[in-house]
Amino acid sequence: MSVLITGGTGWIGRRLLPHLTDPIVVSRNAASAKQRTGLPADQIIECEIGSELLPSPRLTNVSAVVNLVGESIAEGRWTADKKKRLRESRIQTTQNLVHSLLQGDILPETCVSASATGYYGERGDDVLVESDPAGEDFLSQICLDWEKATQPLVDAGVRVCYLRIGIVLGKGGGAMKTMLPPFRWGAGGRLGSGKQWMSWVHIDDLVQMILFLLNQSTCTGPFNATSPNPVRNSQFTKAMGVALGRPTFMFVPQTALRIAIGEFANFLFASQRVLPSAFENAGFTFQFPEIESALAEIVAT
Repeated sequence: MSVLITGGTGWIGRRLLPHLTDPIVVSRNAASAKQRTGLPADQIIECEIGSELLPSPRLTNVSAVVNLVGESIAEGRWTADKKKRLRESRIQTTQNLVHSLLQGDILPETCVSASATGYYGERGDDVLVESDPAGEDFLSQICLDWEKATQPLVDAGVRVCYLRIGIVLGKGGGAMKTMLPPFRWGAGGRLGSGKQWMSWVHIDDLVQMILFLLNQSTCTGPFNATSPNPVRNSQFTKAMGVALGRPTFMFVPQTALRIAIGEFANFLFASQRVLPSAFENAGFTFQFPEIESALAEIVAT
């Protein structure tokens, strides 16, 4: 199976690549992509997909697409320019990808396109599954429009799966990249009251989820890419302390964090209790369903 990947040079993309027999990575810089992925030049398409279409001849043998592109929401303050880039790097890029595929001679059979649990917005203690509606905040609307951008592929008969990804935990990247240092120093603690729900997923399970959707021809529509056991922030904090053997008595007030990092603080305090019902109904098996075992694997030397 020849799989075209956007965002293939990112943390998740690089973890996925070794599991694919014939990946083709889209990157704005072919030389950098070759270095980061270890792929030969003929498996890299140099293209600024955010502002141009992919060359049709390179799409002839593509049987599946994994769309992981999108600027990090956690890097930099959410200025007006940053929020514009967050939208365009997801929606405009996905629209260009879709238009490129539709112009090709042969459409791919499958498209797995990233979204996020931010789709649901702040929901308190509500248990959320794929059939629940989108929220109304900034990230919710991005996710909603991000998913809508693939509708022309659905209309053309392509099997499209939307991967609503939770907080990704793993070595070498994702949320742990910024969370681990303060916890290692004994300065980690809960956010505010710690009662907000965190919907998380181990990077290894996320990779297997993508592969599962690529290979299960009956899977279509939205899939929550989260552990079946979301945790409150206080439980996550305690589990981090146990895994690292460090105290976790500190806490961070929301007001102080908002002053420090701006609007992104609201996302960190949002409560989302998301369950992967569609994956469970399809028969997916989790390697790391519990936060304690997930963190133990991540912090192990």
